[in-house]
Amino acid sequence: MHPVMKGLIRMNDRSRRRCERRTSHGDQARTSVSRSLLLVIIMSGMSSCVSPESIDLSSYDPLHDQTAIADYYKTQADAMREKANAQAIAAARYEALFGSDADLVSGARLLGHYYEQTAKELEGISESHASVARKARHHPADP
Repeated sequence: MHPVMKGLIRMNDRSRRRCERRTSHGDQARTSVSRSLLLVIIMSGMSSCVSPESIDLSSYDPLHDQTAIADYYKTQADAMREKANAQAIAAARYEALFGSDADLVSGARLLGHYYEQTAKELEGISESHASVARKARHHPADP
């Protein structure tokens, strides 16, 4: 049993005992029902926190959702391209402030170049997965 659930059950038992001393039998029944309902709600909430099935991002198996994998890599490539653009802007600002020979300028340009290369690689991977998805749609596997 999950440690949080053990603690909730203990807390529920203690508070129920305190309520039993102060309330009538009818009030006790209502309190017990409401606490049980609360426990059910908490349990169902905890079960919905279970992570969804993970996707193997390196798989080219057509049985996996290749479109979702391609979209993931495309999103990552877009994020890298945004970082590359931010570094290009930073390099221009550093150059205006410190001159073109400043380490900050060359560092920002190198980092921007790295982000751009990474974006291109991720777009290539995305396209590969999208191609597998297109082929799977046009040539579905025989049952």
